[in-house]
Amino acid sequence: MAQLIPHLASAGSAAFRKLVDAFLASKALPFARILSAERIQRVFADHHGLFGQRGIYSTALVLWSFLSQVLRDGKEASCQAAVARLVAYCQQEQIKPPTSDTGDYCRARAKLPEAALHELSCEVAAELEASADESWLRKGKHAKLIDGFTFTMPDTPENQAKYPQQKSQKRGVGLPIARAVAIVSPATGCVFDLALGPYAGKQTGEPTLLRGLFPRLEAGDIAVRDRYYCSFPMIALLLAQGTQVCIRKHQRRHSDFRRGRRLGPNDHLLVWTRPARPEWMDPAVYETIPETLTLREIRYQVVEPGRRTRVIEVISTLTDAEQYTREQIAQL
Repeated sequence: MAQLIPHLASAGSAAFRKLVDAFLASKALPFARILSAERIQRVFADHHGLFGQRGIYSTALVLWSFLSQVLRDGKEASCQAAVARLVAYCQQEQIKPPTSDTGDYCRARAKLPEAALHELSCEVAAELEASADESWLRKGKHAKLIDGFTFTMPDTPENQAKYPQQKSQKRGVGLPIARAVAIVSPATGCVFDLALGPYAGKQTGEPTLLRGLFPRLEAGDIAVRDRYYCSFPMIALLLAQGTQVCIRKHQRRHSDFRRGRRLGPNDHLLVWTRPARPEWMDPAVYETIPETLTLREIRYQVVEPGRRTRVIEVISTLTDAEQYTREQIAQL
């Protein structure tokens, strides 16, 4: 029987919403206080994304307004409200304000290069993680959560060609759908990076997208992942670059805590054997991964009031039970 570990209902979402609301309380452009125009100019210049330097709709002003727009909802997320905040900022800074027409703003917003937005986002996330308080880390290590999801997008010919809808839907019915995998910091809440691809087709699954994000998982990091990524090759590749792993065990793998080296209740070491080479792996790379891996398996229960108790089984490369207790791994 798995030991009970009470679930502490996190108020994280509510607390985050309060912080966002307080940050957005300004009627102007709050991002102007934390994302300097100099930084924006440096990054966007590398992607030929500077515009309006002598006009009202400069790259920095448009980006500040756009980010404030994204974090809002309802009428406050409209382009009209975004322009109103931009006007308020210009008046506050004694800059000639734009007219209330939203057309110029929308055209300027469309000029923001995706590559520059991506680089700026990754740069800010890395800086915040580097400055994270020691108490936010896991015994000095940076945990990085890996999550996959899908989303639909506007039904345009371009999107349909690049991100086709599900084959189960009739042609012309439904929206283009994309698959994404993100690496998120539990310490800062920032997204380190995100990989995007079509929902269907060969080599379009989450593991394929994740492999493209391996450079964001550094030596000493702890990658926390869902059972979808619970495979010998993926774990071996991450270990080879010094990245530790905590991952929910795939439901097809049977657990037997009577075997292996016992570390405690519902906690033991076991040995996995290298499977046949997967189709996506280069033969030369396959030969570099070990024939066996000694891994740790733990089991615990999540107890939430009013909900069914869940049994969770985790595979981890954190094999030192004195340094990382079962409870500490469960909290990841």
